[in-house]
Amino acid sequence: MKKVLLSCLSLIGLTAVAQTYTVDDTLSAGDAQLYYTADSSAANLNSVTGTGVTWDYSNLWAYNGATNYDTVKNAVDSPDYGDYSDADYWDDLDGGANQYFKNFADSVLSYGFKFTVDGNVVKVMHNVDPLKLMALPMSYGDTYTDSTYGTADVYGSPAATEGDVVVTADGTGTLELGGTTFTNVIRIKLVETIGTTVTLPPPLNTVSGTVTRTMYQYYDLANQNEPILIHATIYVASGLFNGGYSAVYSSVALPILGVDQEKIETLEIYPNPANNFVTVKSDNVDELVIMNALGQTVMTVIKPQSIEKIDVSEYNTGVYFIQLKKGNATKTQKLIVK
Repeated sequence: MKKVLLSCLSLIGLTAVAQTYTVDDTLSAGDAQLYYTADSSAANLNSVTGTGVTWDYSNLWAYNGATNYDTVKNAVDSPDYGDYSDADYWDDLDGGANQYFKNFADSVLSYGFKFTVDGNVVKVMHNVDPLKLMALPMSYGDTYTDSTYGTADVYGSPAATEGDVVVTADGTGTLELGGTTFTNVIRIKLVETIGTTVTLPPPLNTVSGTVTRTMYQYYDLANQNEPILIHATIYVASGLFNGGYSAVYSSVALPILGVDQEKIETLEIYPNPANNFVTVKSDNVDELVIMNALGQTVMTVIKPQSIEKIDVSEYNTGVYFIQLKKGNATKTQKLIVK
């Protein structure tokens, strides 16, 4: 598996009522999601558009042990805040890209992102004209184009950038994701092209090129803020090199390639949100693990009861994940502690 750290994961999560996004539905500090890194060669299903469609990822598999936590934090807490000081929020994908954004009544604006490729840190700063990640409200069929200008820092060499983005709500319907079916889904497609000319040390000297990222984000309109599936590709065309990579992230635990995986049929958590005690109902599993939004283990229960009552009254307010393990199988669900 190639470890691809993509700039394309601008995870601005939104919920919707009647398939319409509003400013009240945007992400803010404290929101989090555990993602499973899935088969990067999976088709992007670009041609599956319209209303009442079905996106079939029922056979999608995941890489063994590859997970990423996406956490939204206050931008001022980022070590790179000086480069993104107009942003309110910092979307930090563990082991992946960092996106800086702000919510407005009519849009979500990106002030840039930071990512790492082959050990090299790249910063893209929309510090002249920010990029519109989402128009609000936005429903199926809505589309727009937005331009952006700013600065890129590549190999420590700053350079001016310009480009545009096209965002379209191109489909609604059913998503078959592993063994889970989501029946009220909207897909948002983003295509962004950024051009720049970078001056590098001899003998490379001046190099011009473009970076194109294409991203498909699937949202479960009824149940969660963050995308339930992300299919993203980045392609670089330049005088130095040409190439591209893809990454697929699933909020649902998927079968592991080449592993005979047992099934975990039951995971129920109530009440959720909770403030004193939470009850976890499961079948015969080996282990119950509670993790915080950073992926740190808070509590482990070996051979939990089928109905396990857990005291969370001393937990800090925020997002947690309860994960069950049985052999090679895992099943994870989000817990909110008030």
